[in-house]
Amino acid sequence: MKKAEQQFLNAFDASLGIALSFEKVESCLPPPRRQTPLSHKKRYAIAGMVASFVVIMAILIPSAVLLRPADGDAFDSKNITLQTLRESDCLFYEDLVFAQGEKNHVFVTDGEHILAHYAYEKATYHEGSFERACNMRVIEAVEYIGIPSYAGISGEPSLDYSFNDGYLRRLKLSERDDGLYIDNVVVLDKENPTTWFDPAKTDFPSRAQCEKICVGMSLDEVVFAIGKPQRDVGYGARLFQFDLDDGSILCLRLDLDVEKENKYVHNNPENKTYGTHCLYVADIDFIETPNN
Repeated sequence: MKKAEQQFLNAFDASLGIALSFEKVESCLPPPRRQTPLSHKKRYAIAGMVASFVVIMAILIPSAVLLRPADGDAFDSKNITLQTLRESDCLFYEDLVFAQGEKNHVFVTDGEHILAHYAYEKATYHEGSFERACNMRVIEAVEYIGIPSYAGISGEPSLDYSFNDGYLRRLKLSERDDGLYIDNVVVLDKENPTTWFDPAKTDFPSRAQCEKICVGMSLDEVVFAIGKPQRDVGYGARLFQFDLDDGSILCLRLDLDVEKENKYVHNNPENKTYGTHCLYVADIDFIETPNN
């Protein structure tokens, strides 16, 4: 029997001799304790929930630490090396390496080690940004115009930027004591064939380089490998000629292959490179000049 009940019975028994009413007997009892059987149940339930919460947190907190995703931008790592950059297919140009992760990155190297690392938020394309970049060091220009699409194909130092507006922006560069500077920006129309040629080209490819050209390669791939052709000598056909460093000439016949173009666009939806993807090498010929 619980204490409160026993006290009630004792008081009630005592009241029988003095004829106290039930209400008076009840008034003589000590006030009941706040914790009733129901409150005990609540307390046990709350204690159980707290214990469960503690157990769950003990499991989840270490798991959260272990499962926390790694840094989304691998190029922010302090342990990055030139080999890592090469394996990441970055753009190497002179003593600079351009990489794109969560941010735009520029690494300055000496050919063996990374000397400096610059990281910028990704730039939003704006035509005026290229005007602002003139006379600016390439390292700083990346903050406003982003990283280049690829190395410029020209006889002079240059970097190319390709966007979805159908134009190619080529930065003309000059070497100064503290790095590469932007001297000028030339806008080329990727859809205009007259911009596919460089008749004033002075840096000619070797025979060995040209022998790597094969049937089925796109014009983009050819230009990336050996530079622009010097002229188109075809009449009704696309016959592009490339001058070689030994005086001979490489002549390529290029055909339009719609099936390959559709396949390329499907497999490379984000790729933006120089020239056109719809022209492919159909025939290769080397022309020996009289002086060769």
